[in-house]
Amino acid sequence: MRWRARSVAWAAVIIAVLLQGAFITRLGIPFSITPVVVVVAAMRMTRNEAALLGFGGGLLLDVAPPSSGILGAHAFVLCLIAYFAASKQYLVPHVWWARVLFAASLATLAQAAVLLIEFIAGYPLPFGLAAGISLVWQFALGALVAVALWPASAATMGPQPRRRMGVAP
Repeated sequence: MRWRARSVAWAAVIIAVLLQGAFITRLGIPFSITPVVVVVAAMRMTRNEAALLGFGGGLLLDVAPPSSGILGAHAFVLCLIAYFAASKQYLVPHVWWARVLFAASLATLAQAAVLLIEFIAGYPLPFGLAAGISLVWQFALGALVAVALWPASAATMGPQPRRRMGVAP
């Protein structure tokens, strides 16, 4: 049954990357949908599956046509964020609003980390009001998208993987 969860997660990430390149970036909206989709999907996967999904989704986002950043920055950050989401999702209360805030927070953290990596690499980034507003938009729109994605992921991906008793996280 895990094959269904994996295939739905990969299809959702591919659709998110296509939507990001075709509509969101071209319309000038300061929002990245791919980290939200990766985090929501990772919360229903094991840690290794989630890390692989985050790396693949980030790499697709890095090579998609309107990309203009460092190759591998999204892949590295989304791999770490997805692994963290999968390994710590059991600490989040099992109510929809807590899961949505967790997903939106991690997606915003991913965007901030990519901005920081690009700044360290020497890209001229507008740190200040523009970057702050971009991160606020990422959190607000990420929460709205996660509200729609969380029930959809429950219906399509099935239950979260069970943790084995007596095994350290």
